[in-house]
This record gives sequence, C-alpha cells and structure tokens, in this order.
Amino acid sequence: MTRQTEQQHTVPAEGWHDAIEEIQRRRELAKRQGGEERVARQHDLGKYTIRERIDRFLDPDSFFEIGALAGAADYDEQGQLKDFIHTAFVAGLGHVDGRLLCVGGEDFTQGGGSGGSGGGGSAAAFMQPMAMEYRIPLVQFCDGAGASPRSYDRQEQAGPGRMSLPNGNMWTPDVQLLGQVPVVSAVLGPAAGHVAARAVLSHFSVMTNDTGSMFAGGPPLVKRALGEDLTKEQLGGTEVHVRKSGAIDNEAEDEDDAFAQVRTFLSYMPNSVHEVPTRGSTTDDPARREERLLSIIPRARDRAYNMRELIRLVVDDGEFFEMRRYFGQSLLTMFARMHGYTVGIIANNPQMYAGALTASGADKMTHFVDLCNAFNIPVVLFVDVPGFMIGSASEQAGVLRAGMRAVAAGSVATVPHIAIQVRKSYGMGGDAASAVGGAAAVKLRFGWPSGEWGAIPVEGGVAAAYRREIEGASDPDARRAEIEGRLLEGRSPFRAAESLDVLDIIDPRDTRSVICRFIAAAQPALQQKVGAKGTVRP
Repeated sequence: MTRQTEQQHTVPAEGWHDAIEEIQRRRELAKRQGGEERVARQHDLGKYTIRERIDRFLDPDSFFEIGALAGAADYDEQGQLKDFIHTAFVAGLGHVDGRLLCVGGEDFTQGGGSGGSGGGGSAAAFMQPMAMEYRIPLVQFCDGAGASPRSYDRQEQAGPGRMSLPNGNMWTPDVQLLGQVPVVSAVLGPAAGHVAARAVLSHFSVMTNDTGSMFAGGPPLVKRALGEDLTKEQLGGTEVHVRKSGAIDNEAEDEDDAFAQVRTFLSYMPNSVHEVPTRGSTTDDPARREERLLSIIPRARDRAYNMRELIRLVVDDGEFFEMRRYFGQSLLTMFARMHGYTVGIIANNPQMYAGALTASGADKMTHFVDLCNAFNIPVVLFVDVPGFMIGSASEQAGVLRAGMRAVAAGSVATVPHIAIQVRKSYGMGGDAASAVGGAAAVKLRFGWPSGEWGAIPVEGGVAAAYRREIEGASDPDARRAEIEGRLLEGRSPFRAAESLDVLDIIDPRDTRSVICRFIAAAQPALQQKVGAKGTVRP
C-alpha cells in the first residue's frame, strides 16, 4: 500500500462519533412513544406499551428493531433536529425459546395506534414479506384504531386527484401468508378497521378479558350510524368474539397470559409449511396404560362423560392446548403431543348437545382441519357423535352448509390421521369425522367395545320407522325398548370389525400405545407432504 493510499484510509481524529450520537439521540426520543402522560394512561388502563410487550414476550435482549429511525422529525431554521416522533408501529425480529420470528404492533400512545400517526413510513410493511421470505412465524400485538381521519388532511394537501382509493388487493399478502407460516394475533386493546381484520386473518388469536375489543367500526361510529350506545367491550369484547362470533380463538386473563398462550401455540407449530413440527422431549412411556379408560364410557348410552379427561389420560404428560373452548362447544379442538410428536386432536363433547355437530362446531372443525393439513400435523379423532344438531335454531344457524363445509375440508386434506370410535358415530356428523384426511391413502379407524355405528341413532330411527307399531302396542314403551334392543345388537362394534369398517376393536387402555405407534410411523409420510397446500380459511 502506497503512502498516498494510507493517507486516504486514515480516519479523522473525530471519527463518526457525532453521527453515532445522533442515532442514539433519535432512538431515545423514539422510546418516549406518546410521552409520559400517555404512557401513564396506558398503564392506568392495565395495558403495557408496545415496547414493553415486545420485551416481555421475546427472549431477553433478542429484539432487533426494523425502522427504528422511521418517523416525523422537526428541524429548526439551521436544519438541526428539534424533536423526533417515531411511527405508531414498532416491529422487528426476535427470538422465543431461541426461535426466530417477526413481531410487531401498534403504539396506542400515539394517536390511538392509528395508521396515520407518527408520520413517515411504517415497519408494518416489512413484517409480512420478511416472514414470507425467511419462512418464520409472524406475531402481531393488536392495539389500534385503524385508519385515522387525519390521513384525509394529508391526502388533500397532496393536491387534486391524489386521494387514495381502496386497494382491492391489499389483503392478498395476508391471505397468502396464511398458507405459508404461522400467523398469530393478540388483541390487547381496541382493534378496529384493518387492525381488527388482520387479527381475524390469523391461525391463532387471543384477546385479553378486560382490555381487548374488536370491531369493524367503533362505538362512536355505531352510535352515530345506528343509535346503539355501547362500550367497546359490549360491542366487541371477549363475550362477543370468543363466546358468540368465534372471530377470536381464546381469551386471556391479562397480557402476560396472552403472551404465554402465544408461546404455547407456537411450540406446536413448525416455522413454515415447508417443515414438520419439532419433536418435543417427554419421559411419558408411549405404552402407558390407564385403568380409568376402561370405565370412562358409561354403560348407559344416554349418560355423558368428560371427553377432556379421556384425552388427558391418553396424551403425553396429560397436557394439551385447546383452541376455541367457548365456541362450538359440542366439538373440541386442541394440540397435544404423542410420544413427543405434535398432533391435532378433534373430539366430540358429549357434555354439550350429546356431542352433536352444530354449525359453530362445524366452522371450528373446518378451520382446524385446514390448519393441521397446512402445517403437516397429523390428526387424532375421538369420535362420539349422534349426527348433525337438529331443530329450528340449528337449521337457522346453517348447520347443513357449515357441516358440509367441514366434510369438504376433511375430504381434501392429505394429512395422516387416526380415528378412535369411542362411542356413537351416526349420520352426517359421523361423515364429517370420517372425511378428515379423506385424500390420504391410508385411513385408520379403531373402535372401542363401547362403539356403535349407523346412518341414524337407534332411538330416533325407531321412533320414526316403527311409529305405528309402537303406538298400536298394548305397552308402547316396552315395545319401543324391545325394538331398540334388537337393533342395537346389530350395531355391535364386532360386526364393524368383521366387515373391516374398523381395523380392530381395541382395549381402551391400549389407546395411547396404538396412537403413538401410528403417529411415529406417519412421520416419513409427513416429510413427503411438506409444502404449500393453499391458504387456511379463517
């Protein structure tokens, strides 16, 4: 190297210290968010700020912020920075249990987290393409008012003809993402407009009890347009969206509970549809036999039992993560592990409508089948269904349409599955269960000694088909019981095994070992099925 070249590479004594100080100054200004008063108000409402949320959710010191210097700067006449306000969205990369993901959310301390607050561009625009490109999960903390009316002021300032029109393709990336990587939303404050829409376009969503709410239009708009005077919670809190609409999967006691649920959900998921879930560690013997399983199904066919207890006795360490517990309650959907492998569990709940499939339960089933199929998660079904729910309320709720959508979703799913017929499997409700994994080459179905099958439950069929004979008998009740008893003998699970309707009748205590054996055997097949299979319907 010549002396002239050496001189060209000599760094001035002062270096770039002034620029580094400017970076630090702007970052410190950004961390003020909406200022002390608005941050205190956020805390008074029982909410963390977006930066606190990210810090509490991620592994310590793992957050790398994207767009840390994006925002609105105020300069004096000499061009020196007077003040700096960060955009109302904070996002970046971080780790959860050592696993990389994208995370971000609205800063409610600035303009209610509206899209027009803070000026400048938004790091939100980087989250989806980054998650897609890197094939990593996306986590959104929702606490924002959607578009701000102030955005119209800025558009008008841009001049005639510059007003933005709605972009019909703006949701395409969100929908595409649902078929690629896990997308999770935690609604931790009021979520309106596009913030609410993105919360719904998720694989898993959770809302805090006292502070979370979600709506297409907030209380002021509803009052002005419809005259309904409602609080945010009355309009779109957990009572509405967790228990009635099903738009949100789970509720959380507080934000820390929400963070814990998000971490747990992600622990069952692969990074993308191009992988299978990581096998977890367990010391639970795959051949463990539980004596309680032998008597958990009552001999009396009209008596209910606890399906969650049954599942707890079978899965690894008695642990599972349930989704939509309070919606479509006649059907259970949950994740668990069998011999360390992630499985999706679909089970009828005999404690609600005797396990009949309702419209809401069918909707829940469709989404869950899509989810398991997309992310290469084998499905275990515990079947005890008397059919579709009947009655005028059920018909008005659209049980036939919703039920057949569940049949359609199951019929095109290629994910490996195993069904355990623990008791009833009748009619179109039984068809919905049998349809799961319909496009898979191997269909595994095992029966318990308590199992029974048919086109229609014996009780309903006898009442309809033998009505005149029963009514003409000297003792109608005795005649009905006689006919039902005779027909039930023909519904014996051993008859089903003889015709290979089920592969075998198993001792209920062997259920865990049978499932573990086939889930382990299915792993090479799962590896062959990785890749995009279409979007997951919300």
